[in-house]
Amino acid sequence: MAEAEELPNIIRQRAFNLMSSGRMMCSEAVLSVLNQGLGGGLPPDLAMKVAAGFPEGIGGSGCTCGALTGGVISLGVFLSGSASKPAGRRNAMTASGRLHHDFKRRFGSTCCRVLLKNGSPGSGPRFEACCDRGGWTAEQAARMILAERPDLAAQADRSFLRRKDFRLTVRLKKILPAILALITHK
Repeated sequence: MAEAEELPNIIRQRAFNLMSSGRMMCSEAVLSVLNQGLGGGLPPDLAMKVAAGFPEGIGGSGCTCGALTGGVISLGVFLSGSASKPAGRRNAMTASGRLHHDFKRRFGSTCCRVLLKNGSPGSGPRFEACCDRGGWTAEQAARMILAERPDLAAQADRSFLRRKDFRLTVRLKKILPAILALITHK
């Protein structure tokens, strides 16, 4: 497989990894992987902030899947061009509509609540399915972005995209500051 053709698959794997390791939630993983991996220009912390309210169907409400919203935001970042020009918005809107349509056709719904079938997104088979949807969405958005902007493939941050996070490492990084604070305050 040619390197440029392999790139969307690598993006899929990275989004899946960020979600399955617990480092990021759906919308955060999709936007962050595409932004950082393809050079979207948003500082990583800003990408996380932009995507922070969308997980679990927009703030846990069970509405539109966070992976899908992360993909739509990413399409806007890469395809809108100058936001003041209608043609730029039209490109992003057309791609977003296509991503929405393809997502619904593949998964049967865009509604997180329906996709989870009233289960919890946090563990087990439903969690695995969420990670799969996040990876699929990142891959499809990457294909759309690279079709319009093939130059991005040459500047992709492959070292970031090939990195692997592990659940234990992520958890240790979350609790280690608290442990150190306890030890140093005694």
